Amino acid sequence: MTTATARPTTVKAIKEPTRYQRAKMLEAIPSDTFTLPRDTKGVSLDLMLEEGWIQEYAANGRTIEYARLTGYQGFSHFRLTWAGRMALLTKPQRLALETVGERGRISAAVARSTVAALEAAGLAAYFTARGERAQGDGAPYITALGRRLMGLDAVDDSPASDSLIAAFAEWGLPAIVERDSDGNTQVVVETGTIRATFSRPVPGMGYSATHPRWMHNEAWYGFVNDGGSYGETDIPEGIGLDAENVWAVESLVEYITAPTRDSN
Repeated sequence: MTTATARPTTVKAIKEPTRYQRAKMLEAIPSDTFTLPRDTKGVSLDLMLEEGWIQEYAANGRTIEYARLTGYQGFSHFRLTWAGRMALLTKPQRLALETVGERGRISAAVARSTVAALEAAGLAAYFTARGERAQGDGAPYITALGRRLMGLDAVDDSPASDSLIAAFAEWGLPAIVERDSDGNTQVVVETGTIRATFSRPVPGMGYSATHPRWMHNEAWYGFVNDGGSYGETDIPEGIGLDAENVWAVESLVEYITAPTRDSN
């Protein structure tokens, strides 16, 4: 004879979003108000409301309950709650994102399977030391989507080279990015007999210019070849990328326009 064991009824079972619900909830993360897509199925909305993962709001930004008490009869929408955002993560995943280090690096102690799940959801990504995104290669970092989910400050993930090229353009100096066969990148300015290159040194690996702005942890190194005469720029550390760009551009312009240069 088999004896049935009654399930406890005093503690609510912990639920997880279905694959469909998870997809719609992740779509809401980039929104300024964490608003779910309007095409989300009604049955899923009902279930997510029951779990406390979403809350209904009027178009004016008030909760629907308060808005209707004041006579509101217009459209409504649904926003993710903090509980809803956390429901997208397992406990190990949440811990991994809560304890990211400088510049959002995920601890090496985090299990690779946990990082893989975060990567699949777009919440983490691997970057090489040169700042290139590569699946499963390099070091794992929290992504912009992951930062948004966790309520962290956003970072600028545009290539650092873009800002340096724009700084040169303000002085009428065209600059481009060159890449070699090893994956090294540098910003190059050529004018007259001058060829100047700028990059971030990558210890033991080469150099980079196209890494994300948030990964710019070494000052630009500038090298000038003026028809066989060589020089370097001495850009201070720790002044910030924008200040480095100004320093690099003004140093090169000063060299180009130096009165003594023509006599050398």
